[in-house]
Order: sequence, then structure tokens, then C-alpha cells
Amino acid sequence: MTWTYTDDDYRAYTRTTWNASAGVYVEVMRRLEPWRQDLLRSAGAQPGERVLDIATGPGEPALTLARQVGSSGHVLGIDLSERMVELAREVASARGLRNAAFEVMDAERLALPDARFDLAVSAFGLQIVTDPQKAAAEAWRVLRPGGRLAVSVWSTWDKVPNIHAIIGPMLEHAEPDATGYLPTPYELGGPGEMVAFLEKAGFRDAREARSTHVFPYRDEAEYLELLLQGTPIGHSLSEEEPKVQEEVLRKTRANLAAFRTARGLELPAEHVVVTATK
Repeated sequence: MTWTYTDDDYRAYTRTTWNASAGVYVEVMRRLEPWRQDLLRSAGAQPGERVLDIATGPGEPALTLARQVGSSGHVLGIDLSERMVELAREVASARGLRNAAFEVMDAERLALPDARFDLAVSAFGLQIVTDPQKAAAEAWRVLRPGGRLAVSVWSTWDKVPNIHAIIGPMLEHAEPDATGYLPTPYELGGPGEMVAFLEKAGFRDAREARSTHVFPYRDEAEYLELLLQGTPIGHSLSEEEPKVQEEVLRKTRANLAAFRTARGLELPAEHVVVTATK
């Protein structure tokens, strides 16, 4: 049986599930630091620049970028989730960052003027927006001529065991929509895929780089806590029948066994960082 949804339905689902996950996602975000550093190095923010962070979540990399651009620069972080924005504002206030602001905003409909920013970044944001092509076009619009874009997305499923350990079993029971489309966390992660995607949106000089880091967990229980409570994965799994949920969790635990070490679980994940110019 297939299902149907509108873009507005998906957008509302995204907002609701990320609002619910926001508190626990803060810990997920903390452990994403090695991947975020790759993105920041590629972005190359300079003092005095105006920067837009798309799908900032609880405030990263916007908060780090605020330090990099200094008091003469400014960073705006936007996210569809009201709770994520609240958390980001709390941290910015606690740190006394006056050059960082956070607003609830749809990446596909930026309420911002043309040619406003020197740099736009997005850490794993384009894979979760409803229409990433619209989001890319909006990023292009708000960048000044010569402005830069730096984005990161997860690689293909076989290169991201950290996510696929649970997503793989879930996909065995997933139903595509009426058009045959089945969303996954790996869209745009294939070789050259994001480069071609951004060039279609009008960007030039697009280049990709890939790197792998390890996501550490104390044990299987911590893995499931962070993935199920700190992301919308838990909400999606809860919509399945109890027997399906049990099977998915059983297969997930079996998948995790291959990544046990003396230090706990260590699951690798490759991401793609793509830079481009307007």
C-alpha cells in the first residue's frame, strides 16, 4: 500500500519531529564535532563576513562561526524548528555573543534580501528539507556575487554505518509514496551528486571532499537512546506495528555487534563536503 503527502505535510512533520527531538539532539550535535570541523575548514569564514547557517539546529556551526567572523562580522542561523532556535538563542546569550542571531525560518522560503551574505553554510541540512533544490536556489539568491557556499551531507548508505545500522532494518518495512519516492538520509551523497545539484542551482566551481570519522557510544542502549530520541528516527519507528518495531530493534542490535570495541561502540560515517561560488 502506498501513501500520499503534500510538501506542507512533510514540512509540518519535519518541524514537529525535530521540535520533539531537540533536547536530546544537543548531545548528538556535540558528537558531530569532527564532521563539523571539516565543514568549517572548507567554509573558510573570515573576520567581518556576514554568514548564513541553514538548518542550524541548536546553533552549530553558527555559534562557532560567530567567533571566527568576530565583532565586525555577523552570523544568522535559521531553522524550521522553533525549539531548536530557542536552544541556540539560549547558548548565544549565555556566551555573550552579540554577533549571532537565530530565527525560525524555512530554508526554501528565506525571508531575507538578495545578495545579503558573504558565506552560507549547512551541516546536514539539505538532506532533510522538503525541497532541497528550492533551498539551494534560495541560498544562491541571498549570497552576494562571489559569495561562497559550503554544505555537508551524509555519503551513501554503505559508507554510513552509524545511521544505516538502524535505517537499513527500517527500510525493509518502508512504503514509498504514490510516486514511488522513498526518502532516505543518503540523498545527494553519491559521487558528484551534490556538485551537479549545486551547479544546477546556479553555483560555479563546485568541488567535493569526503572524509570519515567515528561516532562513539558507550553501548547499544546509548546508541538507541540518541538515534531514537535525538532524531526523528524514533518517531518514524513508533508509527510501525509493535512486531515490526521489535524486529527492527533486533536487527539493529545485530548490526551494532560488528562495531563493538573495548571502548564501547565505534561506528564510522563518511560525509561529503561541497564548496561552491555564486
